[in-house]
Amino acid sequence: MTTPTLLLIHGLGATNGVWADVLAELDWPSQVINAELPGHGAAAPSDDYTVGAMAAQVASTCANGEEVIAVGHSLGGAVALCLASGFFRPVVAAAVGLGIKLAWSDADVEGMAKVAAKGARWFETRDEAVERFLLQAGLRGVGPNHPAVANAVIEVDGQWRVTQDPNTFAQRPVDPAGLVGAANCPVILGAGQNDAMVSFDDMVAHVPNPRIATGAGHNVQVDDPTWVVSLIHEVANL
Repeated sequence: MTTPTLLLIHGLGATNGVWADVLAELDWPSQVINAELPGHGAAAPSDDYTVGAMAAQVASTCANGEEVIAVGHSLGGAVALCLASGFFRPVVAAAVGLGIKLAWSDADVEGMAKVAAKGARWFETRDEAVERFLLQAGLRGVGPNHPAVANAVIEVDGQWRVTQDPNTFAQRPVDPAGLVGAANCPVILGAGQNDAMVSFDDMVAHVPNPRIATGAGHNVQVDDPTWVVSLIHEVANL
């Protein structure tokens, strides 16, 4: 039996380089698509950053009818679950959502909108822009030479900024029950033990047996890539 394509989807504010540590440990016997969300890294900006619109953009990197295992982190996890509905080009055999924010307050929504409205922040040096990126992506612990930084900042007329389109921050709450309920495949939710974005209780309200990575934070794919690799192998029955 042919192993499905592995589709990796990073989270809000990050780049596809956040999967580098996972890929370094993962011996995947088939194709890997390391997608980049619109308005992030090297990907072009968009005028629509809703989960459905981003799912359609990510789906365009797959062939029609291509069987995939979709693994997404944070916002990318919501995109992975959206793809699992079967309304898009790939056929999702299983979906894994890591660190998806499932419980939103009005203050969360307002705060995201305010960040988006501030627009891009400019810096005199690349180092300053990289530091800003690492802060926004919750990756300050990885250092400026991590592969996630490769496409994270850009120079324009002698000044530097994070490449991420600030409009991507204007996210609305996801509908976890709707996303999980619409999935046409098995769905696994997981998170780091110290992830401030989502708790075990948040996840168990929607799926049985949520997975927890002991000692890891929000960016579990960076904090504990071995745990993520094991989860991918499990869901693929390798």
